Amino acid sequence: MYIQGLQGKQGMIFFSLNLIPHSSQNSFRTMNEKSHDISVGIIANPAAGSDIRRMVSAASGFSIAEKANIVRRFCLGMSSFGVTRAYVIPDQSGIAGSLIKQKKQGEDVLGEHWPELELLDMHADDKAADTLAAVDLMIRKGVRLIGVLGGDGTHRLVAKSCGNTPMVALSTGTNNAFPQFQEATIAGIAAGLVASHAVPMHMTTKRNKVLKIAVDGETKDLALVDLCLTSDIWVGSRAIWKPERVRDIFVTFATADAIGLSSVAGLINPIPRDLNQGLHLVLCPPGTGIQTLYAPIAPGLILPVGIAEINTMKALEVKNLPPQRAFVSLDGEREFALREENTVSIWLDTEGPLTVDIPRVMQLAAERGMFNQLSN
Repeated sequence: MYIQGLQGKQGMIFFSLNLIPHSSQNSFRTMNEKSHDISVGIIANPAAGSDIRRMVSAASGFSIAEKANIVRRFCLGMSSFGVTRAYVIPDQSGIAGSLIKQKKQGEDVLGEHWPELELLDMHADDKAADTLAAVDLMIRKGVRLIGVLGGDGTHRLVAKSCGNTPMVALSTGTNNAFPQFQEATIAGIAAGLVASHAVPMHMTTKRNKVLKIAVDGETKDLALVDLCLTSDIWVGSRAIWKPERVRDIFVTFATADAIGLSSVAGLINPIPRDLNQGLHLVLCPPGTGIQTLYAPIAPGLILPVGIAEINTMKALEVKNLPPQRAFVSLDGEREFALREENTVSIWLDTEGPLTVDIPRVMQLAAERGMFNQLSN
């Protein structure tokens, strides 16, 4: 089902698309009238920014109302540049319901122009499985990209199923190394330009690295930022914030200004996102090993971490792990256990998901005059 849009009281602002050859340039209005349905998916994780790290650190959170507001700004930005439809999860937390109300009020009172909001035909329990099911449905409906609101964990779930459909990564979680903070209006404009093919996708998207783990010869999962082995023997709260329980840290990239477990790698040996290598750290008790450093494991939580080994990982280089009982943490959350009889291998894959390069989109569009208003 979808929410039928109402005609806004104010006209849209239409922009030239100078990417089109001069012999066939059209205004945005003309192009939009001739275009087919341009649809995108939106994944707004209601649980992002609400885990136990609110209790054990100084991490803040995002309310449901704020998440709905972010999606609203994202939709308005997309709609101004050609997106006609947005698929959303019929969540139980209230994000979808709030959006429906905001859409009606915005169109009736403020003259806003929204894309159609279509609720996916699925049952939602506000759990991780909802994201996987929703992405599968979105891909089958032919969305041109997926806007993702969440932290590293939410983006990981989308990356597992989105294939070559690009993500627009928006940060609303806790330890956000993969998504970066970006005003949703700007992200929406960039999403609209990419989805409407106003800018070339090959010039405005980036391929990301991932870590993959195989158990007993079968690929089991992936991580976008960090994969850790811990000494825990149960899942518990899932979130990781005690480095003394971490044995190994594998990272795809790491910056010195990161937060979370990848910050350990970023402070000892930074790895850029666009470098075709990763890093593997073996940890030990603080005060032992080759080095001890203080790392921001969570917002406001700075703890000592001992480093026993530092090893670079080349692309597709397979690291076979010794037999051990451990829990595997992916992008900051415990996911599954390993038994001593398991054979485990980890490698760095440079052919991970695509993400929209928002600054690049905006720069390219500005250089080509796509924000120049046309007179009627």
